[in-house]
Amino acid sequence: MLLLGRLLLLLAVIPTVQATSLKTVSNDYAPFYSQNMHLNGVVYQLANEALEQSGYQTSHQFYPFVRATALTQNGIADGIIGLWYRQEREQWASYSEPLLSVNIVLLKRKDRNIRYQQLQDLSPYRIGIGRGYANPAAFKQAKLNTEAGNSDNENLKKLFLGRVDLVLISEDVARHLIALGPSEYRHAFEVVGQPLSVELFHFGVSKHRQDHLQIVEQFNLALNKMKSSGRVGDILRLHGFEHNSYWQQELAGLSAN
Repeated sequence: MLLLGRLLLLLAVIPTVQATSLKTVSNDYAPFYSQNMHLNGVVYQLANEALEQSGYQTSHQFYPFVRATALTQNGIADGIIGLWYRQEREQWASYSEPLLSVNIVLLKRKDRNIRYQQLQDLSPYRIGIGRGYANPAAFKQAKLNTEAGNSDNENLKKLFLGRVDLVLISEDVARHLIALGPSEYRHAFEVVGQPLSVELFHFGVSKHRQDHLQIVEQFNLALNKMKSSGRVGDILRLHGFEHNSYWQQELAGLSAN
């Protein structure tokens, strides 16, 4: 009994292992993730729950996109939520499996007669883009006349006022901003042509962390468990993204098996 008492005393003073803490960042990119949205939005909730199930405690801050990426590049932040894949970004970030898909489109005013067969046909026009955003490869190669704005909302205002002729934007973001904007926005805009690209949101882990590959591996395992258990579907429905094309395909494949 004396030996057992000493053993219990020893166990009592051993510190409990705490979950590893991670500092995560993102820009404010409604309706996907935003400090002004319920549970910070669908992409944030998917990423945060996958991290929590992997045993990580997270603290999150929202910044302009350029700053959020710089913080992750320099190892000040451990990871960035909502990163699109670009080969050059692999120099500083390890990518998780996808969290959501997004269509990137060109938006114009309905009263402007702008059509094109090839992107080079748009060379006479001024096109608003997001500062620091990763634009579709074909769009970059076309070397069009672009004007960077600090936010999609700023670019949409410029489009409405005729300061730019087109805006490169996520279709979901455009729909969200139009719904929240002034009543004049409701029937003012339309998409030109087909989506220029389909991008995928990822969680990007800073390669300044020695365990960046381990974090990604654990994150992916947790995300796949959430998919199998139906938790991903619950989160998508909660935020109105149950028809997201990436997850429709993924969940259909799951049910087929």
